[in-house]
Amino acid sequence: MWATSLIRGLGGPSLGQPCGCILAPAQLHLLSVFQALARRYTHEYAPRYKRIRKQFKGRVSVRTGGSIKGSTVEFGEVGLRLKSNGVRMSALQLKEADKTITRVLRGTGGTLVRRFICNVAVCVKGNQTRMGKGKGAFEYWACRVPTGKVLFEIKGNVHDHVAKDAFVSASKKLPGVFEIVSRQSKPRVSPTAIIDKQEPVDYLELMKKKPTKKWTNIQMAKLPEYKMFRGR
Repeated sequence: MWATSLIRGLGGPSLGQPCGCILAPAQLHLLSVFQALARRYTHEYAPRYKRIRKQFKGRVSVRTGGSIKGSTVEFGEVGLRLKSNGVRMSALQLKEADKTITRVLRGTGGTLVRRFICNVAVCVKGNQTRMGKGKGAFEYWACRVPTGKVLFEIKGNVHDHVAKDAFVSASKKLPGVFEIVSRQSKPRVSPTAIIDKQEPVDYLELMKKKPTKKWTNIQMAKLPEYKMFRGR
């Protein structure tokens, strides 16, 4: 929207109309910069890496310590959360789910919030290929989604039935079992366990109450009598 107004401000035509004017080189440079910024600050399903680094296949992390990071709705009113075991999803699958939700939300005034990044480079070798001779060529981008991860959120004044229909249609495009959660939903730590949201822990205060030897040395090093003879 603001890019269209910028074009009109520079004397250019609006989108969808034939061009009847010529822009100066300085205006063209400024316009290209703003267009690049508009693309840069949108969500990308492929990182802007100049060099794609090959990596091991890896596994989806299992949060054995009970971490609830990313398992609650933070930006919107309702979200789509993975209920089954962790799975690796390709950027194409997530993009199809994105298009499905955007199509349902069109005209409702709702905003789609994406809470993932496709930063896993998947490399594939051809069929009937002999073993050895290095890793295969880059094929597509993917991301590892652990159990309880909220992938999409809907923000804005959207009816519950509309949001539910959008998430149900999107879940059919993705592998795994999903559930629809709200801000009042409890965090999920495993496919079968849901816990209450815990209060944040102040580890600094806990360390002050029961200091370790390393922590004591760090605090003692801040005293002026220790700083006076440091570096001799």
